Amino acid sequence: MTANLPNIEKLKVEKPYILHLKFRGRKWRTANLAGLIARETFLKPLSDASLFAQAAVIDWGAGVGWSDDRDLSASTLWRISEEQSAFTNADFVRWQASLDLSNQEAADALGLSLRTIKNIRSGVVPVANAVAIACRAMQADRTLLAAHFEPRKPGRRKAA
Repeated sequence: MTANLPNIEKLKVEKPYILHLKFRGRKWRTANLAGLIARETFLKPLSDASLFAQAAVIDWGAGVGWSDDRDLSASTLWRISEEQSAFTNADFVRWQASLDLSNQEAADALGLSLRTIKNIRSGVVPVANAVAIACRAMQADRTLLAAHFEPRKPGRRKAA
């Protein structure tokens, strides 16, 4: 069985470091590559705006390449665009439901207070980037959740 790998149909270059990508069968996505270019030595030449502007779809949509033989896979670009997309309070509620976590279990797994979880769920506070990253990681790799999961019994604890 093969995975449904992302495939790029079209791309538009917007100012340095930003690619708008149309993935086959999916909506347009945006990937800001500034962080990747700054952190990865092999991509440093792409900090030149004129070189970055030469981005083109390569290998029948398997990636994006530049004239100096540098390239990034469609999977990498999809992952970056996914991580950079908004993770809303509604996304948090869906995440919690999909993993069947109580508010206390979610708080324990994320190292947050129960009050913070309730405030996120109700939309009183936005989802912090660190929380969104942790939620996405736990969703993608259930072992991460299991490593930080503390099952709770219903009801209040007995008084000491």
